[in-house]
Amino acid sequence: MPEQFDAKTGSRGIEWCDETRNWLGGCMHDCKWEMPCAKCEGRGCQACKGTGKVIAGCYAKDTAESGVAKAAYPHGFKHHYFRPNGLKGLSKGKEPLLIFCDSMSDMFASNVPRDDVLLGLQEMTKAPHHAYQGLTKAPPQILKFTTELPYNLWVGVSSPPDWFMGNRMSQAQQRTMLRRSLEVLAQVKQETGNLVWLSAEPVSWDMAGEIVRDHPLDWVVIGAASRGKEYFQPNAKHIQNLLELFDSTNTPVFFKGNIKPLFHKHSFPTAELQRWREDFPWFYRVVDGGPHTSHKPLQISAVTSRQARCGEWGWERSRPYGLPQGLSVETLTKATTEGYLESEGTKSMSNLLF
Repeated sequence: MPEQFDAKTGSRGIEWCDETRNWLGGCMHDCKWEMPCAKCEGRGCQACKGTGKVIAGCYAKDTAESGVAKAAYPHGFKHHYFRPNGLKGLSKGKEPLLIFCDSMSDMFASNVPRDDVLLGLQEMTKAPHHAYQGLTKAPPQILKFTTELPYNLWVGVSSPPDWFMGNRMSQAQQRTMLRRSLEVLAQVKQETGNLVWLSAEPVSWDMAGEIVRDHPLDWVVIGAASRGKEYFQPNAKHIQNLLELFDSTNTPVFFKGNIKPLFHKHSFPTAELQRWREDFPWFYRVVDGGPHTSHKPLQISAVTSRQARCGEWGWERSRPYGLPQGLSVETLTKATTEGYLESEGTKSMSNLLF
C-alpha cells in the first residue's frame, strides 16, 4: 500500500491520490504518446533528430519491466497477475483515503477474468469511507459490471494514446475512441450514479473538440508525459482549449505536477486559466432508485481529509465543486449538523476551505 507523499523528501508521487493499492497487475494495451521534444519545444534539434517529437511510453510498463517492480512481473507487463495480498489490503485503514486501485493494471481489460474484478469490487464495499479511483482504456468492458460497481468507485477512462496495442492510432481513431469512452461514462452515470472521470495524462493531441458541453465528466486530471526524470510538455493551446471547456461546464480539474513547467513558461490569457488547480468533486451524487439509492447528498470523506492535509503540507486546496442545489459553502456546517448531509464522521468541508 504505497503512500504517495513522502514527508521527508516532499515528493508527492501520483498527486491526485493518497495511496496506490493494486490487487491486479499487468496491462495488455501497450500505450505510447508522441510529445513535443523537451529540449527544442517542438522546433527540431539533434536530440529529437530534427523531428521536434519524442516518444514517451507507459510509466507502469517501464516500472514493471525495467524498474523497481521487475521481480513482480516475471512474465512481462502484458501478462495478467492476481495479487491475493493486494486484495486483502484494499479495504484496510480507518482514515478516509483517495486510493488509486489499478495504477499497475487495467481492471476492465478484456484479459482480466470477471471473478478477479468482482473480488476487488466486493472488497471496496467494505470501506465506504475510502474513495477508489479506477482507470481503464477498455471502457465498453465497464458496462459488463454496472450492477456490481460500488458507489465509492470513481469510474475513470484514459484519453486515447497515440499508440495502442502496439499500433499507431490515426486522429480519426483517437476521436472515435474518445467519443465512445464518454458515451460509456454517460451510460454508467445514468445507470449507477457513480462519479465518472477522465485522465488526460498526457495531453498529446487537441481533444477538446471531441468533448461536448453536455459531457458526463465529474472530474478531469490533466498532465504532461514522463520518461524517467524527463517531462514532455503538451501544446499550451490544447490545454487552454480543455480548461475553457471545463470551466464552462463547472468541471473540477486536477493538474498533475509534471505539467508545472508549462505554466512557468507559458502565460495563459486570464488569471483563471493560469490558476494552478488541484480540484476534486466534493459530493457523491444523490440517486433515486438504481443500485446506489441515496436521498441525501453524501460528502466524500476522502476529499474532506485531503483538504486537511493540504493545510498541513501547503498543497493547493480544492475549490468547492458539486455542492447540492441550495447549499452554499457558508451553510455546509449547519447542514451537516442538522442531518441534511450524510457523512462518515469527518469534519465538515466548510472548515477546510481556506
